[in-house]
Amino acid sequence: MRLDLGEEKEVMVKFKDYGFFVPLDAKGEAIVNGKAFVQETSVDELKHYAEDAGKSAEEIAKITEPKKTLSFVADGVLLKK
Repeated sequence: MRLDLGEEKEVMVKFKDYGFFVPLDAKGEAIVNGKAFVQETSVDELKHYAEDAGKSAEEIAKITEPKKTLSFVADGVLLKK
């Protein structure tokens, strides 16, 4: 699940132990409980993913910095109606 944080930022929410799911068409406000963290993907890993995706050598060469992703592992989610 992705949550919009505003200012063109979002957080990727995963569910602890896949213990529950949220409907794909869920909209509106959500309250999440769990652990927030920043995940960093290395340049080597990003290049590997780009190669796997069939990107050109020129596109892969442009990858020069690691990517930081806001992540969250939720042990509970409350969806407001």
